[in-house]
This record gives sequence, structure tokens and C-alpha cells, in this order.
Amino acid sequence: MVTPHPLARAGSWTGRSSRRGREPLLEQSPGPDSPVGALWASLVEVLAAIDGPSSALLATATGDTVAVHGLAQADVARVARQSRAAFAARTPGGPDPDRVVDTAELTLGLRHTVIASVPAPASERHLLTVTAQGVSVQVLEAWTRRLADDIHQALSKTA
Repeated sequence: MVTPHPLARAGSWTGRSSRRGREPLLEQSPGPDSPVGALWASLVEVLAAIDGPSSALLATATGDTVAVHGLAQADVARVARQSRAAFAARTPGGPDPDRVVDTAELTLGLRHTVIASVPAPASERHLLTVTAQGVSVQVLEAWTRRLADDIHQALSKTA
């Protein structure tokens, strides 16, 4: 009989320390007047329900943080930088990421990351990076793409 890892039995990873064991994980939501506030809250709820580590970052394409869930402060800039690099390295020929939502998927072991380019009218685009373990990459990609479409719609209404 194989016993699960002791941390995998816990219900939620919210508020746990980072892998470094020192820094608490960030929970930074968009402001109360933000058109994406409710969408971000729904993302956090879904990630909290996953039985495994998860994180999310919504940042501008230049790396300015809009919202963070489940990352240590020291990791935010690195994840934003790596997300920009990974998205830029995707296979060319897809849709124009400045006009429609496009995604790139990365898998390392059991952990999946989906990076969605979210066009924002009259401003720079955003990158939504969602990482989770304990969910299939197909489900994570579909959910992240849908959320990115919803964020795009919300930003379009305020433009």
C-alpha cells in the first residue's frame, strides 16, 4: 500500500509557507473597484479546492503585478519574468496575443502551468499564469483560457 505524502492530505495550501520555509505566501487581489476582482476571487476559490500546491499571477506584460495567489514575495518577479519568456518562446503562427486570448502550457512532473495572454484594450496586455498539481493539464488549460477570456471581456467593458 502506498501512502500519500503527508502534505497532500491537507485540504488547502492557502497560507502555508513557501518552499523556502520562511516567507508566507502572498494573497494580493485586485482593488475593490477593479473589473477583474470577482473573477480573481473565483480563481482563488478553485485553486483552494485543488488537493495540491497551486499558485496564480496576473501581471502586465512588462511584469507589473496586478494580483497574486500562493507565491512568496521573492518569487513574484521571477515567475513574471519566466512567464514572459515562456510565452514568447511558444511556437509562432498562433493567434495574435494582442487581439485574442492565447495560451502556452508547461508541465514539469506532476505540476502544470498555463500562461494566458490577455489582451487589454487601450493598454498593454496581461499575462495570467496558473500553476497547479493534482489537476490535468487539459482541465487547467480550459479553465485558465475561460478565465482569461472573462478578464478580457471585463477589461473591454471598462475601456
